Amino acid sequence: MENEKVKELVLRVAESKQRDVGRGKVRLDTEAMKALGISVGDVVEIEGKRKTAAIAWPAYAEDQGMDIIRMDGLIRKNANVGLGEKVIVRKADPKIATMVKLAPVSFTITVDPGFISFVKRRLIDTP
Repeated sequence: MENEKVKELVLRVAESKQRDVGRGKVRLDTEAMKALGISVGDVVEIEGKRKTAAIAWPAYAEDQGMDIIRMDGLIRKNANVGLGEKVIVRKADPKIATMVKLAPVSFTITVDPGFISFVKRRLIDTP
């Protein structure tokens, strides 16, 4: 991989390690991060059959130079890709949400202040 900055890279999807599951992280090698002009903690856009976002973290030592992106099942599902498939990765331009609406699909829920606080804590800093 070259050291010049690029707008996007094509990487092969690999399974995340257990410690990263459910954290909204993807692991990219350091050369890929440099090429995209991103740092640890930056949000990246992942485009498979659909687009999704995740937080960039450096790859494990054994993954350096392999042109892979490690992601968990939820991120793969959101991008609609499987293991071994290729995705396009680019630096995202995230905007801060001013409002989030949650709507249950098939049932009614009662919302109390404790639930609102719980949801806010879970959504803070989520891409």
